[in-house]
Amino acid sequence: MSLINEVLRELESKRPDDLARQNLQREIRALPPARRKQWLWLWLIAVFVVLLFAAAWFYLSTSPKPQPVAEAVLAEKPPLPPPPEKLAAPPVDKLRLAFELSVPPLPEPPSPQASPPVIQPSVQAPLARPAEMPAVPPKSESERVASGPVRIDKSPVLATPRDQAEMELRKAEQAMSAGRAPEAIEAWQAALRQDPAFIAPRQALVAQLLAQRRLTEAAKLLEEGLSLQPGQTPWVMSLARVQLELGALNKADETLARFQNQALHLPDYAGFQGHLKSRLGAHADAVSHYSRAVRMAPNEGRWWLGLGLELQADGKAADAKEAFRRALATSTLSAELAAVAQQQIQN
Repeated sequence: MSLINEVLRELESKRPDDLARQNLQREIRALPPARRKQWLWLWLIAVFVVLLFAAAWFYLSTSPKPQPVAEAVLAEKPPLPPPPEKLAAPPVDKLRLAFELSVPPLPEPPSPQASPPVIQPSVQAPLARPAEMPAVPPKSESERVASGPVRIDKSPVLATPRDQAEMELRKAEQAMSAGRAPEAIEAWQAALRQDPAFIAPRQALVAQLLAQRRLTEAAKLLEEGLSLQPGQTPWVMSLARVQLELGALNKADETLARFQNQALHLPDYAGFQGHLKSRLGAHADAVSHYSRAVRMAPNEGRWWLGLGLELQADGKAADAKEAFRRALATSTLSAELAAVAQQQIQN
């Protein structure tokens, strides 16, 4: 009993401290779980808003400022080219190049889109029976049997050289329409072999050869054509132009002189002769040809200008200035040639 009492007394002596400790623990309380979650969400929202504002500020500070639409379109326009400089009057020694306008142009090659001509087949009419021939009486059945079956000879009708040349011409035009120029050249050459006097294939072949700058072949073809048909004055001028292109001035002059009588009514022919004589240094002859040209075509300023230059080279200054005035009065000169005429009048 005494031992039990001792133990009880010891427990009693320690109790006040335990009670104080228990009271202190009773004052410290943890927050409820719902309030802790609410503060956590508020903190996350605040962090998100701060990050959003920071991203927006960074984007606005680094992106380029928008340009107005009108300014952007104007900025894309290419710069305007500088205004052209005012042309000055060319010196007289350069007039030879400008005066190539008096030389007739070379013929152009046939158009590839040209449709081939339709060649109508020749139909031979049946031979009429002469009036004086008596009518043959019909044979009887026995006579027909005795004479045997009737024999009919079928001999093919040979085409004429012109017909065969026309067939080759059609092949050439079809080849040109398909863009096969070499095949067309062969067909034109075949047409001329069949009929050398056929004008159409010769003209087309010459034009195609000139387009390919095969000047020597074109000159030979024109010379052959003139030997067969000397009345083709356009071929004469084309041949002289080709010879001029080849640098054979004397040959070109001889070609024009050889066929001059058939072209006395053509001012372009006379002007071309004057140009060639000027290139050869024969100023008196050039004056003669240009004078014929202005008589036939008084409103063509090129011929008056050429006449004035040749008169000036021949020592006739007063007549030359009058020719220059007449050239300007026609109002047909280009700006370059008009400047030359004006310059010669002022000198």
